[in-house]
Amino acid sequence: MLTLQTNNTIGYMKRFFLIISVFTLLVGCNNDNADASCVSRQLPNYGFEVTINLTFYNSLQFTGNTEYISGYGVKGFYLYNTGSSIVAFEASDPAHAPSECSLMSRVGIELSCECGDGNKYQMLTGQQTEGTGGHCLRAYRVDNLGNNMIRVSN
Repeated sequence: MLTLQTNNTIGYMKRFFLIISVFTLLVGCNNDNADASCVSRQLPNYGFEVTINLTFYNSLQFTGNTEYISGYGVKGFYLYNTGSSIVAFEASDPAHAPSECSLMSRVGIELSCECGDGNKYQMLTGQQTEGTGGHCLRAYRVDNLGNNMIRVSN
């Protein structure tokens, strides 16, 4: 009788740990890797999907190079070659509602706001390097389709 009770206790413990493990995996697995503290509430969230042939953007074959693509997202987006992948970031400063000055320009590996507040963001990580607000760039999903083709989407 003692053996049966021990087996039942072990069975309950196994089920308990299995449920806790599954719950932890479900809660811990999140596709959105963005830091919630720096997400902009100023920018509208326009959905889009575009396939890009990198053959037409020779500069992106080299690490550290950037290309601006207009017509998608809020004010277009910048593609950046990190050396191991291509990343895409919204071209509108996340610290401002879209305006004439919120389209950022590239200065080296940073995007710089033209609104006079000195906001700058690093294109490798999307983090703010200068200015106020503590925002980070809105990252877009980039899928490598092979044959020099990528898909950028929101």
